[in-house]
Amino acid sequence: MEPRTRHFLRSLPALALAAAVVTGPSAYADTYRTATASGSGPSWSAGTTNAENNARAALNQQAAQVGEVCPSVSVSSTHVYTAPDGSAYIFYATASGTCVTAPPPPPPPSYTVPRSETRQGGGATASAAIQNGAQAARSAVLAAGVACTNWQTASTFVWAASGGVWHIYDVTVSATCTN
Repeated sequence: MEPRTRHFLRSLPALALAAAVVTGPSAYADTYRTATASGSGPSWSAGTTNAENNARAALNQQAAQVGEVCPSVSVSSTHVYTAPDGSAYIFYATASGTCVTAPPPPPPPSYTVPRSETRQGGGATASAAIQNGAQAARSAVLAAGVACTNWQTASTFVWAASGGVWHIYDVTVSATCTN
């Protein structure tokens, strides 16, 4: 065997150790958890359901205390006691599952892009004309900006029919949007 190959093969354990130290443990390691609870009800099915729901809640609470969620849980229940008159059924239930570290919540949207659109609106009254123009302008802003805040509206009179039966306004809508 060539000396360089022999040196490389002797170095492999050290390289593997160095890689393990650098990468460290996984941030999203799975944890198997179990929780037991009791429950009762006026019928067999109500007693079973209550015990199983209580066990699930106990498991979720246990996981939440360490910042985990349990996406895959199985539950089993065991009958413990029935009241002599049949008015209550008592069960124990166990919930088990793999829990994982909950991912961090997404950041809130960043409203950084100013957007503005002007549309002409017409209507039988001045307020109807302004409202129609504002609705069209707002739709155009949202089509480009997805989510917006700090809405502002300004209108400019353009024309009115004699007798005031029809009004036209230019309406400018502006907002700060996410993109």
